[in-house]
Amino acid sequence: MEKERTPRKPRILSSESSVISEKPHKRLQRAPLDGKRDALAGGATANRRNRVNQLNWDEFILGLKKTTKEFIENVLENIIESIVMTNIDGRLVFFNTFSEEMFGYRAEEVLNRHIAVLGATDPDVIGEIRRNRPFHGEITLRTKDGRIFPAHVRCVPLRDEKDRPIAMVGVARDLSKEKEKEFIDHEIARLKAFSENIIASVNDGIQILDLQGTITFANPRLEELLEYPPGGLLGLHFSRVVVTEGRSTFRKIIQWGGTIPGKTSFETRLVSRSGRSLPVLVSSSPFVEDSGVVGIVIAVTDLSEMQRLKEDLFHSEKMCLIGTLAGEVAHEINNPLGGLVMAVQMLKEDVREANIDPHALLDELTEIEADARRCRHIVNKLLEFSRRMPEERTLLNINDLIEDALLLVQRQAELDDVLFTKNYAEDLPLVRVNTNDLQQVIINLVKNARDAMPAGGCIDVTTCRASTEGSDAVSVSVSDTGPGIPAPIAERVFDSFFTTKPRSKGTGLGLAVGKRIVEDHGGRISLTNRVEGGATFRIVLPAATPSLEGDEDA
Repeated sequence: MEKERTPRKPRILSSESSVISEKPHKRLQRAPLDGKRDALAGGATANRRNRVNQLNWDEFILGLKKTTKEFIENVLENIIESIVMTNIDGRLVFFNTFSEEMFGYRAEEVLNRHIAVLGATDPDVIGEIRRNRPFHGEITLRTKDGRIFPAHVRCVPLRDEKDRPIAMVGVARDLSKEKEKEFIDHEIARLKAFSENIIASVNDGIQILDLQGTITFANPRLEELLEYPPGGLLGLHFSRVVVTEGRSTFRKIIQWGGTIPGKTSFETRLVSRSGRSLPVLVSSSPFVEDSGVVGIVIAVTDLSEMQRLKEDLFHSEKMCLIGTLAGEVAHEINNPLGGLVMAVQMLKEDVREANIDPHALLDELTEIEADARRCRHIVNKLLEFSRRMPEERTLLNINDLIEDALLLVQRQAELDDVLFTKNYAEDLPLVRVNTNDLQQVIINLVKNARDAMPAGGCIDVTTCRASTEGSDAVSVSVSDTGPGIPAPIAERVFDSFFTTKPRSKGTGLGLAVGKRIVEDHGGRISLTNRVEGGATFRIVLPAATPSLEGDEDA
């Protein structure tokens, strides 16, 4: 709170250097009376002149001058501006109260000292006054404790009757706070531009949502990714650019004020203006102002290139798996092909001998057709599995997917004295998956289980209902009766390039890729050792949720 100012008695040098003269001004001096004018004026004028003649004009003028002088000095002394006066040599003759506060000097310390004591040396203000010219502009001044500060000054010459400069009156205003504010404003503008340039230059898309889910800011990169013109995303609801499956997560982010406990980021897909689906990694944080959380900052990383590399890795692992399956499939179709050849040879012999029984011939042809269809079915499944499929997910029953996968590996495993037990639950909820990817996971788990039992054993495949985060899910378990997996190895089985198999039999990518595929589907995979011996790999996949009608703009 500003201290109340008390009016002070003016301090002004009463010497010859004083700028106020004690002599009456000539314009206030009484002119001599004119007799002719008195005679013409008549009696009333004479009476008025007689009353005026009774005044002492010198005392009247000196009194008026003294009153005016005291009034001006009191105004100058108590005005909230720094006001100083100097004689023509630059020596201070007046220093008001505000000047004391600004410079830290008492008036008695500076009166009759040169104005240079206040730091007023450059430019030469007194020189301008001597040349009878006013001065105004920005200069630097100095306080008693040596602090230099910027000030705006306005100085004018006081002139005598012949218009010659005899003194100076100067008014100074401290610009420190204004300069500080100007500097702060400049820094704020610079930092704002710097931040905007960073946001505009980053390779990630950035958007800000208000608490209703409306996009209030989008950087150029996000507009580029989603194919919108500048400003085209503003005002849209987030649901316009997020696929149906990802909208519930966005709602949770808004509900929790920017972050979901235990979840720093997640993958989803955005929809461009042209309808193109874009895989992205989403990170979020609260947008906070003085009043609290007012929105959500969403950072979006384009995963298109990473997705392509991931698909290349998955496909490479699949090709390695197919190389192993090729020999097993050859064994699988070799037996029916051998039967086909034998049946055809027998039919040819019957034809030559004209020993054809129509009913026996029909039975033979039926068996030949069944074996041929079985071979074709196996080969088609192998071709489907090896084909590089687009990243599409379809609704299906997990039991059907498992049966198709086992078709490629079950027969060879049985030849190695490995028995299969299947416990499929009925009425399972459907799952939305990429068929080839999930088949790859199942085949790899069955192969690992078979490799763990070189002397034979049993593989159990079980499906059942489950739940994850309070929602319906499907569980798939693949168990073996082998020796189990030691704890040190169990901790690393999902690491890339980790394997206990000989180099010629394993790449160390099977379980790592399988884990990534399951997680890409929103599921999880785990390993446990069975008490009775052997290991169990369990996959949990979320059940497909029906599309929500009207889940567009909120």
